[in-house]
Amino acid sequence: MLAPAIAQQAKDSLELSLVQHSPKDTTRINTLNSLSRNYFMKDPVKAAAYANEALKISDSLHFIKGKIWALRNLALVENAKGNLDQQMQLTLSSLRLAETQGDDYVLGVLNNDIGNIFTELNSPREALPYLHKALKIRQKSNERPEIGKTLNNIGSAYIALRVLDSALLFLEKAEKIKLELKDHKSLAYTYENLGIVSMLQQKLGAALRYHTLSLKYYQEAQNLSGIAKASMNLAEVQIFHGNLKEAARNLALADSCNATLQNAKNEMIYYKVKYELDSARKDFASAFDSYKEFSTRSFDYFSAEKGRLISKSQEKYEAEKKQRENIMLKKEQHMHLATIQQQKVLVLSAVALFLALLLITVMVYRLYKKQQELYLQLNNKNREVSLQNQIILEQNNTLESLNQVKDKIFSVISHDLRSPLAILEGLLFLLKDEKIDASQFNKYTDELWRDVKNTAYMMDNMLQWASNQMKGIRVKPDDFDLTHLLNREFELLETLAKQKDINLYHKFDECIMVYADPDMIQLVLRNLINNAIKFTQAGGEISVTATVQKYRVEVVVQDNGMGIPVESQHRIFSNIYYSTNGTKNEKGCGLGLNLSKDFIERNHGQIWFESTPGKGSRFSFTIPVADEPDQGPRPYSTMIVQDHPVTGVQILRR
Repeated sequence: MLAPAIAQQAKDSLELSLVQHSPKDTTRINTLNSLSRNYFMKDPVKAAAYANEALKISDSLHFIKGKIWALRNLALVENAKGNLDQQMQLTLSSLRLAETQGDDYVLGVLNNDIGNIFTELNSPREALPYLHKALKIRQKSNERPEIGKTLNNIGSAYIALRVLDSALLFLEKAEKIKLELKDHKSLAYTYENLGIVSMLQQKLGAALRYHTLSLKYYQEAQNLSGIAKASMNLAEVQIFHGNLKEAARNLALADSCNATLQNAKNEMIYYKVKYELDSARKDFASAFDSYKEFSTRSFDYFSAEKGRLISKSQEKYEAEKKQRENIMLKKEQHMHLATIQQQKVLVLSAVALFLALLLITVMVYRLYKKQQELYLQLNNKNREVSLQNQIILEQNNTLESLNQVKDKIFSVISHDLRSPLAILEGLLFLLKDEKIDASQFNKYTDELWRDVKNTAYMMDNMLQWASNQMKGIRVKPDDFDLTHLLNREFELLETLAKQKDINLYHKFDECIMVYADPDMIQLVLRNLINNAIKFTQAGGEISVTATVQKYRVEVVVQDNGMGIPVESQHRIFSNIYYSTNGTKNEKGCGLGLNLSKDFIERNHGQIWFESTPGKGSRFSFTIPVADEPDQGPRPYSTMIVQDHPVTGVQILRR
């Protein structure tokens, strides 16, 4: 325990010198950077505060070295939080400044950092050139502590590539150097990697020994991120050995570290190991809950990774597109210059011939006419090119719109549809392996049925919306009984309401004939009632009423649920895809209300709402009544939108 005490004394000494040295000069910058480097593993918030102050003073003094280390310290803080993209941007900014200074030590550190980031981003092949460059710089200056760290990081990259022989070669070299230097703080990383290799080789005894040493040295260094990783690795090995009590203790330690770090990847791994521990304990209810948490976090984490890759592909496409456009512009410029040069030669030749012989006048005239024809052809070509560019621009806009439709569809399928399927898969897996019996499985059937039905409604909305966006929807109006249509849909919606202990009823007691597209009106009713169920708590009440007026029918769906926040009411019916989870975490795709507005307006109706947060919402729409002999043409009403001091946005009509 001597090393932590010495480290704490060093921190205390630095903080004391910072208090005593108030001038904003390079001495204060160096002290701030040293404190930030010491705190990033234990207290990322404090480390970020020191680094930001160092960066601000360095900018004011144009102190490049201080700015380099401040940016690097901020990058390390982002690494502790699991924000690898932000860490990469900050490290690259620091590297660009370092290259202007020519400091080999700094270049070695930053190339090593970039290699580590690529490894953590699952791009080990991109990491190796940076790591080997860092190793070459450090071997040149014979920096043995830094050589040991770089050898360890190269081993990490080979682990990610699953080239275990090469990984062991570099890790054993790193271990030898660090043991000679008695560098426990750095040995923690090497033993963590050696433990991972041993687990991959099914050498559980060696894995247990390495992960135990790794945890011990991380704790000596007070490295929260390292403690979290080592605890989870050690717990996983202990589960294989059947030492469940120690595994639970180590998982609890990892959980406490994750609560401070808020690292999404570590939290995902924590629930994976907890699922394995609960299964080993035969606590299948807890195992199911852990599997759900792991599934949800893994979807979120890999969706973010997918978004990063898509963004990277888009940037590459835009760069290539600009390069192609520049090449085309240069070609056109060369063609115009060649044409102008040719015209100059022709004009000079014509003038010379005119001065020499009068007879050449006729030839000059003909050449002039030919020149005019060339100009006319060139103008025609330019007009054709402009027209083609306009057509290409319109096609690009259409493709961009279709890509948005495709991205929205895949976003819903990859996240909102896969989530209930993953839960169902987990339950079926436990049932198939006889880890739960049928009676335990039945406890979850109501929840699964509700999730699957909500998903079916959501997919129906999505498909209708995609069809509307990509090829349009034709309205097929007809006279039909609105009461009969509601009764057909009401039984299933009533069952969904009972699942949440909600009283759902309607007051459609007689035939109400309307003139509209029945399929569209059915989807609107289903969306409004399903939304009311989604955002109403247990014991609530939902009513559906209709008022027949002279030329139209007004339908009202009213609930006493949670209501819509005032700051979000402007998003309702807009083109912004707005979706929140229901009172029992029901999900949606954010298309239902936008689609309902479109369908009502296509059928010459109006739709509006009134909502008070905490008291409920009232959604209303109108559609034309069926034609009768004594009726004239159906009028259109005017919609008025006004601000309300209590309820926020309120939509009135007349």
